[in-house]
Amino acid sequence: MAAVFGVRNPSATWHTTTLTVEVDLRDVPGAVVGAAGPSVPYQIFYPSDYQALGFESPIVTWGNGTGAAPTASYFSELLDHFVSWGFTVIAADLPDVGSGVEVLDGARYLVAEDADQRSPFFGHLDVHKVAAVGFSQGAGGAVRAALAGASLITTVMTFSLPWNGQGPAHSPFSDNAAFPHGWAGANPDCPTWQACWADPGQLTQPTFLISTHGRLDSVIAPPGVERCYFEELRAPSVQGVILHSPAGSNRVADHPSIENTARGEDPTGFFGYATAWLMYQLRSDNEAAGAFTGAHPQLLADRNWPGSSVSRADGNPPRLACDDRVPAT
Repeated sequence: MAAVFGVRNPSATWHTTTLTVEVDLRDVPGAVVGAAGPSVPYQIFYPSDYQALGFESPIVTWGNGTGAAPTASYFSELLDHFVSWGFTVIAADLPDVGSGVEVLDGARYLVAEDADQRSPFFGHLDVHKVAAVGFSQGAGGAVRAALAGASLITTVMTFSLPWNGQGPAHSPFSDNAAFPHGWAGANPDCPTWQACWADPGQLTQPTFLISTHGRLDSVIAPPGVERCYFEELRAPSVQGVILHSPAGSNRVADHPSIENTARGEDPTGFFGYATAWLMYQLRSDNEAAGAFTGAHPQLLADRNWPGSSVSRADGNPPRLACDDRVPAT
């Protein structure tokens, strides 16, 4: 599966086109003006030829990590890869998106564009198949967007969703005096830490939580904490823990590994299962579904993803004790 979806779509006859737009959210139905104000810059990655695509393009709304805006080319390799498989990606071009407001409003903007005859996206998007996806702070933003927009967001995928103060009981992460609210904190997008505190335990959409065995993620997004979140999820979901990126190398995947090779990282080990999840959830692709479903999901047999779990495929171990309420200040 990783071999199939881990490379650029071999049947693609289109390339990635990017468009940077300044969106006045007051003109977008349902949009909420957040801390960034009514005018928000977005970068859109989309197939250059929707006619060649041959189907309505599902929407992926992206949340970048702290300080890692898309125009700085932190994530273009990953987002270009998604486009090669027929998805249209919108990313708020901001250094902080943990509130989830801009993540959700990006999806709302594309839905409105699909209905606008003046738009290059008119009639080309599948507005009923929308994924909220993000990395680090943006992973929290993706969760918050999915909670606030449950009628629009149909699936969620996170890369290194930060520990937010929850954690397995009696672990270093369940009662940390230094960081009682986890990594949630006030920033230009979140006037208070509560505005960036994400609660995956309330999600009802199918969700793929991706983390690593790396040193930084042992503090930021520990596999044990991700497992705790996984067991709280209310829909058939997946926890994936990657060991090396690229696969087959000795390069240990860690928190920043999802960023571009130009930044000294290599995200290619993530591409296969991340793309398979989107193909499974947004395009109902049977081959992609085999990575996560059936008697023998491929993810669970992949030696580069040890410690991964699939709902209803791993014996449903007892749920860990997680606090699914915003803690007191």
